[in-house]
Amino acid sequence: MVSYELLRRYPFFGPLTEVQLKAIAMIAEEKTFPKDTYLLKENMAANRLWLLVEGDMDLIYSGGGEGAVANILVGSIAPGEVLGVSSMIEPYKFISTAKSTTSITVIEIDANALRALMEVDCKLGYTLMRNIAQAVLERLKYTQVELAAARA
Repeated sequence: MVSYELLRRYPFFGPLTEVQLKAIAMIAEEKTFPKDTYLLKENMAANRLWLLVEGDMDLIYSGGGEGAVANILVGSIAPGEVLGVSSMIEPYKFISTAKSTTSITVIEIDANALRALMEVDCKLGYTLMRNIAQAVLERLKYTQVELAAARA
C-alpha cells in the first residue's frame, strides 16, 4: 500500500477524488529496481501498471519472428509517466519490453484489481482510460518520428 497523497502528486492521478486515490493506494506498492532491470517483456501477460517515480526506462520492440529487427528503441519513460498500459487494454499482453537505464523507483499497481475498481466506478474508469489513451498517443508519436528518421 502507498499513501494516496503520493499518487495525487502525479498528473496521471491528479483529477481523481480522495476516495478514488485511496482505493488505488490500497492496491499499489512502491518498489525499487537496479539499472538494467526488465520490468516488463514483450508478449508477457500484462497484470501490472507502473508509475515511474525516479529513474528512466527505455521501451524496446523486437518484432519477433524471422527477419525481424531486434531490439529497436520505440520510446522512453520519464519520471511521472506510466508504463505497462497494455495491462488496461485487452488482450492484456505487453507489446514491448521496458528496461531501466538507471536505478528506478516505481509505484506498482495490480492491474486486475484496478480494472475491477474501474468497472464499479465509471468516472474513475473514464478518467484513467483517457489518461491511458494520452500515454498511448504520445508513444505512437515517438514511434512515428523514429520511423520517419529510419527512412531518411
